[in-house]
Amino acid sequence: MHLRLSSVLKVFIAISTAWIGIDAFTVSSTTQTQTQTQTHTYGSSSSSSSSLSMVRNSVQDEMEIPLRFLGKGERAVVRPGVVLIAPNHEYNHFLMRSAVFIHAIGLNEYNEHVTRGVIIDHPTAFTMGEMGGGSVSGNLAHSVLFQGGDNGNDSVMLLHSAGSGHHDDTHVSDDGTTSSSTSSDADADADANLKIHCGEMIGTSGIYEGGLYSAMDLVDDGVLDPDRFKFFFNYVEFSDAELEGMLSATDSEGDAWASMEVPTRVILDNDFDRGECWSYLRIQMKQMLVN
Repeated sequence: MHLRLSSVLKVFIAISTAWIGIDAFTVSSTTQTQTQTQTHTYGSSSSSSSSLSMVRNSVQDEMEIPLRFLGKGERAVVRPGVVLIAPNHEYNHFLMRSAVFIHAIGLNEYNEHVTRGVIIDHPTAFTMGEMGGGSVSGNLAHSVLFQGGDNGNDSVMLLHSAGSGHHDDTHVSDDGTTSSSTSSDADADADANLKIHCGEMIGTSGIYEGGLYSAMDLVDDGVLDPDRFKFFFNYVEFSDAELEGMLSATDSEGDAWASMEVPTRVILDNDFDRGECWSYLRIQMKQMLVN
């Protein structure tokens, strides 16, 4: 499905695939060895109440992913579904003060192995209704358009937490294995009516991509909260060498790129200003490392 952002941006929104306009990209399930992981329940620290005020409430049936530190620098875990947090010394225009949600790892259209993600706290001054040429209508037309990065030929993707896959309390352990618990069949059947048929969950993040038409219908019918959806145009892309260089860059104070599992509602927050999520996650990470 092709959409236009006003008369300037060419937009391609994939409805049910994990990639937008890049059919040659193959998602990889390969993960790096996970080390130095710590867990922390999102919002459990009373000392961080001021930081938490920036994160708005979401619907109660949305899955809850704990805030979890996954390593720093060369020991950071990089896999689909995690968020990479920039260090203070990152001065790239798009990456400075950024939190990057990794949504796929694999081969691009040039058969190069790359890692791709979207910056989750770089809002534009426009909504999808203003920039979508009428292709996004109803309540979702009021959604702010976020700039995911500087690659992608101005492609747009829809991320959300209302995918058809059922997932509860799934965690990846340090050896890469997963464990989960699921609800009853009756609950799953009832829940299916509130879900969007789209691509598979991105890692264990609780985040899905695609399903625009179903999303517009369910939001307009009052079945789903529009805050569970977020639009991005473009993405960031790192070759293996670029990613290795980023992760190995550590300043004199030991600051470096870090990796975290982040609550779904934080990733999808539409009210973040630039760098606001980055600042919040940096504060949480420092508290977790001290404790």
